[in-house]
Amino acid sequence: MFANLLRTTLLCSALFLTGAASAAPIAFVPANDPVGFDTAGTEYAVSNDSWWMGRGLTFNVSSAQAINSIGLLHDLTGIDLSFGLYEISKTSITLSKTATLASGGANVTTNGREWIDFDLGGLVLEAGKDYLLEFAFTGDANSNFYYNNLNEPWSQGAFTGLDGTMGPELQNFVVAGFRIDAVDAAAVPEPGSLALLVIGVAALARRRRAQI
Repeated sequence: MFANLLRTTLLCSALFLTGAASAAPIAFVPANDPVGFDTAGTEYAVSNDSWWMGRGLTFNVSSAQAINSIGLLHDLTGIDLSFGLYEISKTSITLSKTATLASGGANVTTNGREWIDFDLGGLVLEAGKDYLLEFAFTGDANSNFYYNNLNEPWSQGAFTGLDGTMGPELQNFVVAGFRIDAVDAAAVPEPGSLALLVIGVAALARRRRAQI
């Protein structure tokens, strides 16, 4: 019986960890423009300029979040794309980066417009702080994609105060397509706690066998 209990405990623990690590990414879509637009169309006169200043998304979190990956929705060919996730301070119109939490990049070619994701390995963001997710590249995109959110912040799940940026400017007219794969940090067990659970069940099994 205790052997079965041990196997069940290990299986449940493995399933819990797998579920916590494979949460569906949240694509951030402003409520006032759920469709967005690209620069290959004719409705908006926006050039296919490079993002040498960086374009980003500022936000807060209502509870601590473990970030597994971050992504950008875009159409690029042979472009060196870089990213950064930062703690920031901000005024009503500008931001300053106070700490770099993650950064990196890759040379990117997409098959049309598609998601470009980078792994962050469960980086934890704390509630009560301001954050910036930012991407940058030089050279022209095939077509830039934006939502026309008119600088109106919105919230999705645990992410609040979402709004677009360009360089150090907060009051940006549009916001690009971003997504984050995140889980509530409180739902991710610490390795030490899980190990203690397994050791305890194994000890009970040994004690049970000694009494038989």
